[in-house]
Amino acid sequence: MKIEKNEDKVDIMKRNNIKGFTLIELMTTVVLIGIVASMAVPRFSKAYERMEFKSANRDLTSTLRLARSMAISNKEVFGVNFDSDSKLISLFKKDTSSVLFSTFEATDSLISVDSMSNTYSTISTDVSNNTISFRPNGSAVFTGGGNIVCMAYTDNMVGISQFNILASTGRIKSEGHYY
Repeated sequence: MKIEKNEDKVDIMKRNNIKGFTLIELMTTVVLIGIVASMAVPRFSKAYERMEFKSANRDLTSTLRLARSMAISNKEVFGVNFDSDSKLISLFKKDTSSVLFSTFEATDSLISVDSMSNTYSTISTDVSNNTISFRPNGSAVFTGGGNIVCMAYTDNMVGISQFNILASTGRIKSEGHYY
């Protein structure tokens, strides 16, 4: 009798077109999703490190452009100093009595001091005194080539970015590459 009742239920399910998933099918799906997710995690960490590197590059470009725009709008000399030993970037207003625009001196007014991004392993410049200043007309004042190079090393990425400041106009060009 019990067998007939179960057979009746199966017939009712077939007639009403009721379908379902077995526990094995559900477990197989969960395992496959877990495998695919575990393969994607290393790619996400690599992408995150690249995004941090790009963000650090944008921040440095922004600081340089801010110094240039402040020089133009305030009609005074502003600059950026890179201290690679203590990993600080200083935005400053040049003392009006100073004749050396391409140096950062104790009498200059500090606007902001930021620490360099932890993303950067090294930062170097080919300008003397690691200082780039901008005149009220927007042109840059420095001795050297006007290049800043930043490098980042991690387990997943090697990043190199270069910033070039054109002396005659003060325009800042940046490009970054990561591998």
